Amino acid sequence: MDLPDPHAVETPGSARDRAAAERRDAILEAAKAVFLEEGYELASMDRIAERAGTTKRTVYDRMGPKEALFEAVVERVCANVKRELPGPDDLPADPRVGLAEAAARTFRYMISPNCVGLIRLVGAEAARRPRAVATLREAYAVGETKFRAYLDACVAAGSLRPHDTALSARLFCDVVSHAASHRALLGEDPTDETARRATAAVAELLLDRWGA
Repeated sequence: MDLPDPHAVETPGSARDRAAAERRDAILEAAKAVFLEEGYELASMDRIAERAGTTKRTVYDRMGPKEALFEAVVERVCANVKRELPGPDDLPADPRVGLAEAAARTFRYMISPNCVGLIRLVGAEAARRPRAVATLREAYAVGETKFRAYLDACVAAGSLRPHDTALSARLFCDVVSHAASHRALLGEDPTDETARRATAAVAELLLDRWGA
């Protein structure tokens, strides 16, 4: 693979592109923080611009109106969700280890402030912002697909018996999401030991039922 030339001179065009990308990242990070802290209705473009260290005009020029900025923020956080939820390339091949690790990692991510905050934020705007709901739903679907791919890999390797891996993946994801972020939305402590045990139990049930 070719390595970048350390002596290459950055052109004015590439410098402008990099600066524009950095400015967009700063705006999105600022908007995410303000939306999560204040909700959609109370979040102002002035506050977002101030948080990003730029002007409201720049925010509008780069991102469009508040609704477009909100959808961009949801897409950004959901991209992180899809990247962080584990799949076959991230988990041990042995399901006796991998299932427990998948449960622990998924639970840990689902109780993160960003994840809980995103669900609360999108839920509050669900009736008015269906595109944001669709983006979040698609992120959940990707996580479920990644876990099913892990189960399929275990079946192919002979470490799990053949079964309906789509159903197992749905059961796993529904239990973990309810034990973690959904309970947090209702004011329960998401780090409660019972929630952790419930999450681990679904992995144990899958192994007990389908272990080779």
